[in-house]
Amino acid sequence: MQDLPQVLNLKLAGHRLKLKRQADLETLWSGLQEPSGDVDQERIPYWSEIWPSSVLLAEHLDRSRTLIRGRLCLEAGCGLGATAILAARLGARMVAVDMEPDALVFARQSAETNNTPQGLWTGMDWKRSGLKKHSFEFIWAADVLYETGLALPLGGFLLDCLAPGGRIWIADQKRNVSGNAWAGLLSQGLKARELEERRVSWFGQKAGVRLVELVRE
Repeated sequence: MQDLPQVLNLKLAGHRLKLKRQADLETLWSGLQEPSGDVDQERIPYWSEIWPSSVLLAEHLDRSRTLIRGRLCLEAGCGLGATAILAARLGARMVAVDMEPDALVFARQSAETNNTPQGLWTGMDWKRSGLKKHSFEFIWAADVLYETGLALPLGGFLLDCLAPGGRIWIADQKRNVSGNAWAGLLSQGLKARELEERRVSWFGQKAGVRLVELVRE
């Protein structure tokens, strides 16, 4: 890691946040390339960016502050921690997981920088959850269905963690691959309801994003 991380000054759902990271995606990606120019897909540092889906999710969390305040909440694939930090600021009792150790290092630092109550930041592969079953009333994620192969392990993880009567919120860019991923996710006993869909402009990106609520069938 670099000694002096970059600091991103963001405004999400009206809240100003400072997030730390090692470098942007392009810089980190170029450092991973083999002499052939190839990169192992699982090593691409998507976690180093805040994606447009996080904007929609952050706005929903802000609107839902009375629901999540004081509740045990889980973010799956937290990346740099933007929405987990926001939720903690709104009073949620946060657990945030990611399989990338570097992402969690910066998320912890950013929570401290923003004077936000520290939740539990933990490294975890969805295929091997170490969390107590059925203990989270609210679970959310942004941009986690960018590969079809992620759907089955994610669905199992969500169902394991979701408390009876709990809700899952997933914000997702409308990519071609997402259709198959969503089909795989919903085949595991989850029922979906679309809450919002719109185009989001964010740091030079424009993307169609939707927010979906999932509950147990």
